[in-house]
Amino acid sequence: MCVTGVQAATNRDGHPTTVQIYENETVLLPCYVEDAQTRVRWWRDEILLAESSFGQEQQSSKRITLYSNGSLRVHHVQREDSGPYVCQAIRPSPWGHVTQVHEIEVMYPSSVETVPECGELEVNLNEEVIMQCVAKGVPAPIISWRTKGREIPFRDTRAVLRFSADNRNLSGRYTCVANNGIGKPAEAHIDLRIRYKPEIYVKKPWVHAYPGIRVTLDCTVSAWPEAKVEWYFNNKMINYTSRIVKYNTENNYSLLIRYVTSNDSGSYTCRASNSMGITEKIIELSQIANPAVFKKESGSASSTSYNFIWVVDSYSPIIQYQFWFRRYKKNGGGEWHKLYIPAGGSDISPVHVRSFNLTGLDAATYYETVVLSKNRYGWSHPSEILRFHTEGAPVDSSENSEMDDDQEQNRIAVIQLSSMSQHYLLTTDASESIYNQLQVLSLILSTLCTLIITRDRFN
Repeated sequence: MCVTGVQAATNRDGHPTTVQIYENETVLLPCYVEDAQTRVRWWRDEILLAESSFGQEQQSSKRITLYSNGSLRVHHVQREDSGPYVCQAIRPSPWGHVTQVHEIEVMYPSSVETVPECGELEVNLNEEVIMQCVAKGVPAPIISWRTKGREIPFRDTRAVLRFSADNRNLSGRYTCVANNGIGKPAEAHIDLRIRYKPEIYVKKPWVHAYPGIRVTLDCTVSAWPEAKVEWYFNNKMINYTSRIVKYNTENNYSLLIRYVTSNDSGSYTCRASNSMGITEKIIELSQIANPAVFKKESGSASSTSYNFIWVVDSYSPIIQYQFWFRRYKKNGGGEWHKLYIPAGGSDISPVHVRSFNLTGLDAATYYETVVLSKNRYGWSHPSEILRFHTEGAPVDSSENSEMDDDQEQNRIAVIQLSSMSQHYLLTTDASESIYNQLQVLSLILSTLCTLIITRDRFN
């Protein structure tokens, strides 16, 4: 007998033989019989597939063929044909019967399904996330996971992905990949959404305005489920009109005041709420000047002086500046020194630029400074703290690291300065009076000196 186009089991020693084969192919399972009078029966899962009896062969299926030599051929194998096949050779007395076992393993590409089956999963922030992927295929597929373009590392392959949703940024699509080397890898996806209380980011918590101009207040809201956002003015919900309008684009929520009036100054609250909670941020709208911003052009003029340049946005002219400085200490502290600096001009532009040369400093020393600006509506909030040094001060990576670690202390210092400036508002008239008197006295002395010098020249 010659059979072509098949894969055959060839083990003659009676040990089980496994035949790996693809779907729709044909496999030949031999049953080695030495006596022509031996009857052959083939079984699978205790179901009789074929039997030879006195030279006649009987098969249970058209896809099953039993040959006279006892071999069994399975045509067009399917996945359900996988499993053990038992050949039972029934010999005449007194020998009894013997069995031979072969196994068919039908190989097919990977397939995968997710748990949950819908491919969507929602959990609360800080809850445990459990995802599962059920893969099928022969040979058994190897499972891997990836998200946001990166593979998730495991010490071994895992069908279950388990982690804590301790960060809302863990939301996104998780892909389970099953690969057994046959055909293309199979993929399935689970979209994870983490429910969390709204988070609000305000780029400009302080907005300078002036009657008649157009102003937009902005806050960016992130939340799941999606948040409902409302605006409040001085703790009262705003009644929107054609002059005051709210609108949003994606996660950005804005309040537009088409033209500002003097009554619009105050606290505006951006309040976002969902089933997880309520969050709010305050934006101050004021005619007081914006905090000053130091320019990069500031720099050391000598070993004992430093030249500062700062810019202030104010629709009203700047009247005066407060200049605070002190020697820098790593752990904060130290006595602040305060100077009053005149505006130095009547700028019509809403952008006011001022330069100031601070002298009498120690050489090779670090200092820090802040500036406050005053217009007709009062004093501004302090600027960000500027840390500077005179010529010769060492600059290395460790020093820069110390500067970065000190930001919280700087923030506290700014708040303290703000409190000082508010206190200063209560005594500003007396202080300015003294300051103006000193200015007048200086002018009188300068005039007297000029008269004396002129008299001496004529004499």
